[in-house]
Amino acid sequence: MIIVGLGNPGPEYEHTRHNVGFWALDHAAERFKARFGPSPWKARTAVFHFKGATHYLVKPQTYMNLSGEAVARIMAAEGAAPGDLLVVVDDINLPVGRLRLRPSGSEGGHNGLRSIIGYVGQDFWRLRIGVGKPAGGAGGAGLVEHVLGPLPPAEREILDRVLEDVPDIITLLLLGMGAKAMSRYNCRHHALPSDPPREPKPPPRTPPSGEGPPSP
Repeated sequence: MIIVGLGNPGPEYEHTRHNVGFWALDHAAERFKARFGPSPWKARTAVFHFKGATHYLVKPQTYMNLSGEAVARIMAAEGAAPGDLLVVVDDINLPVGRLRLRPSGSEGGHNGLRSIIGYVGQDFWRLRIGVGKPAGGAGGAGLVEHVLGPLPPAEREILDRVLEDVPDIITLLLLGMGAKAMSRYNCRHHALPSDPPREPKPPPRTPPSGEGPPSP
């Protein structure tokens, strides 16, 4: 399988919402004991082995809008079919803390997915990671600032929890259990409470036998 995380290269983009796909692959590389390095496919890649097969983690270095070029190169080199591809991508239409795994679909307004679909069609797995919409809607300069801006600490904490699920989702896909992965993770919602939990109220005291209720 070829597992692609979408993002932009360079330190100025490293901690932005648009690079959630890169972060997800870092978690996967740690789990599968793989190490990223340069490749001839305009991408940084890491190789790991699972159940006797070779798999690739891929971070395109073409910038987001040209991601399909790198994906098409490695798929051609490895003779991979679209069904062998998983793309991990940020999604403003999902709230922070939500995942959505699908075996096919449209680009949903995401330029990186649009580029990949232009090369390989729509029938590949995609894992969308919610980053939420900017305050006041999702358009124009506000959207660009949102996806290319740094995350507040609370949002980063939620996303760190979400990203811990990514290697487990990949494992289920490698085992041919995509339906189970969708059932288990598409309904999961990681969130931080807005307020600290309240202490439970003690139960009302039952007066001893013969003792009446307390006077008002």
